[in-house]
Amino acid sequence: MSIKKLIDQTNQAIRKVEQHHAPIDTELADLYKDDLSDFESVQWMINAHDTDGASVKINGMDTESREQIVMAIADEYGNGYVETVLGYEVS
Repeated sequence: MSIKKLIDQTNQAIRKVEQHHAPIDTELADLYKDDLSDFESVQWMINAHDTDGASVKINGMDTESREQIVMAIADEYGNGYVETVLGYEVS
């Protein structure tokens, strides 16, 4: 899955959760929005060749969203990119 697809799926999840309008759903939507912001920031930094900034941003993310973005980057740019540029080992 590409980073763009991850961003699109996260947007869809936000819309789906917001349709319910329950307080717990609002909290979940906020979590998705935080993830979306992180994913978009990482995409922007990679596009700008700011791999150091992308790496710092990824390191500060929650575990699940960090794993999602690293796998998306690996799918899009290859495992070698993830390992040599971002410093993550992909199995």
